Amino acid sequence: MKSLILGATKGLGKEIASECLKKGWNTIEIGSSTHDKLHENRTFLNCDLSSTESVASLIEKLNELGPINHFFWVAGRVLKGDFKEQSPAEIYQTIDVNFRNAVPIVHFTWQQMQNSAEKSSITIISSSSGKKPRYDEAVYVSTKFAQVGFAQSLGLENKNNNLKICLVLPGGMKTQLWDRNPTNDYESFLDPSKVASKIVSFVIDQHEGYAELEIPRGSL
Repeated sequence: MKSLILGATKGLGKEIASECLKKGWNTIEIGSSTHDKLHENRTFLNCDLSSTESVASLIEKLNELGPINHFFWVAGRVLKGDFKEQSPAEIYQTIDVNFRNAVPIVHFTWQQMQNSAEKSSITIISSSSGKKPRYDEAVYVSTKFAQVGFAQSLGLENKNNNLKICLVLPGGMKTQLWDRNPTNDYESFLDPSKVASKIVSFVIDQHEGYAELEIPRGSL
């Protein structure tokens, strides 16, 4: 088995990579803070999701690595604050990282998996903010809503019975995303290692062609 984790160098993505390795799977771990390298059954690839050129380069590298069995889209960034005070650069970067520039990577994986006879999965990790408007998070929330609609639509479009689509909607987690965006209720946030274990187990046991997994704060 080979798993690809987009956003694997920190937080939840790092924990999902660890869970995949525990299952004996090979991993392709993608992040903006890593360098291209191979270590035993782990392949590390650099990609800056704010750059279309970096994404195009990543897809070329993935094409050389062969078929993927499990894909986890974890990468994202938080943008909080008054919408009128946010700069176009901040807004565009959030949209690019959280949605726009990740879609070509999903598209590449989707094309592979639609033609595969092997069991496979695409897991899109959105947020509880993907179904609930929030004060001071208009752009961030809009990208999470986009992920929800995207995953649900892929679930309808999927024509391969061997491919499962999973949308995950976790509550706030104790990750580096909040380092620049302090929040008063941080201590109530979820442990990303427990969330990762829940996600991987859910994906392995999933029988429906499309399924949603909500993980509210306080549930783990």
